[in-house]
Amino acid sequence: MLSGGPVLHLRNGAVRPNRRSLRERGFTLLEVLVALLVVALGLLGLAKMQALAISNTQVSSSRSLIALQASSMAAAMQGNTGYWAAGVAPAVFSTAGTTVTDASSVLNQTVSTCVAASGSAPSAPVCTPAPLAAWDVQNWAATMNALFPGYGANFACNNVAGAPVTCTITITWAEKYVALNRTTATGSSASGGQQTAIQSYTLYVSP
Repeated sequence: MLSGGPVLHLRNGAVRPNRRSLRERGFTLLEVLVALLVVALGLLGLAKMQALAISNTQVSSSRSLIALQASSMAAAMQGNTGYWAAGVAPAVFSTAGTTVTDASSVLNQTVSTCVAASGSAPSAPVCTPAPLAAWDVQNWAATMNALFPGYGANFACNNVAGAPVTCTITITWAEKYVALNRTTATGSSASGGQQTAIQSYTLYVSP
């Protein structure tokens, strides 16, 4: 007798499993197919988690760069107190791409360079405070445009007499991320895939 269940004996002495035994072996194949389906669903979930992890890493990197760039502009302001802390800075100005918009026409003036020639030791500053401020803002805008195309930055300075000068730097940029599910997704498709959101970062500076 075979171990698979009752058998039928044929006249020629051969044995053949009955239909019940064959059905029991068929259930084993079905279980394998179900197991494969469960594994496939688990792999899909793992792929989604990996995409979310990569997206979150990229978002954190972008936000860190934005904070560093804002801090570099704040350092330039604090390094040029002859302009930024003198109460002569424009109340508002902005940058978009490499373009500087300033109603006073100071920060968007053409400045050839404020860097001393290599190997030279100038006895006086290469630039006076106003051209140096323009040089700093224009170079900062060019760097921001290279890192975050389509960004925008607004600056506002408080030049009230008798009060310390304070400025705010507000940067906006488009941030791409992977939505967790349809609930957190935005837009017309709301598919839970790659999304775009406008983010902003504000830094307060006291030159």
